[in-house]
Amino acid sequence: GSSGGGGACRRDGGAAACSYLPPSAASARLGYEDVNESGNFVLSACGTRRVAVRYAPHEALSAELAERVVEYGKLRAFETSDGRGWGLCCAKRLARGAIVVEAVGRCLSEAEFAQLGNKYEHHEYVVSFDDAMLERKRAVGDDVLYIDARQQGNMMRLCNDSETPNLKLMYWPLQRGGMEPPPLPRRAFLVA
Repeated sequence: GSSGGGGACRRDGGAAACSYLPPSAASARLGYEDVNESGNFVLSACGTRRVAVRYAPHEALSAELAERVVEYGKLRAFETSDGRGWGLCCAKRLARGAIVVEAVGRCLSEAEFAQLGNKYEHHEYVVSFDDAMLERKRAVGDDVLYIDARQQGNMMRLCNDSETPNLKLMYWPLQRGGMEPPPLPRRAFLVA
């Protein structure tokens, strides 16, 4: 899956000469509601009320990882100089392994995702788990399959797939031994 927008977050905090927008200004300028603070949600059965996705204790970041989370207010949106649209950078230098941002938005079921249709602009800001993980999640009826940041999202929507990525997508919780069966991830983070 991809998250759209354009540009990339650089570990050195740099970007093309431009104005840098903090999260609240970016959402106002780019026309989306920033839901980073409230987190992932689903719509109620009637489709009018947001219901927060609740995570089990094992789905919380470990203390070690929580220390590496970049303060959301340090992220900045900028217009790329090469015409790709908007990008994401950080107001401070990022260490390798820093957790830059979580994918936050409306969680979609398989049916809701299918209703988006096949046009790229409908999928541009939707984060997906990889195909193998989606199959495992479908098999057990997991309801967090896609995270849609088109209308409600956060600064992660400004990151793109890249041939030379400087961030990687990390599913959480990690798939490790110890728990039988291992818990399926329901969260996704970008890591430097």
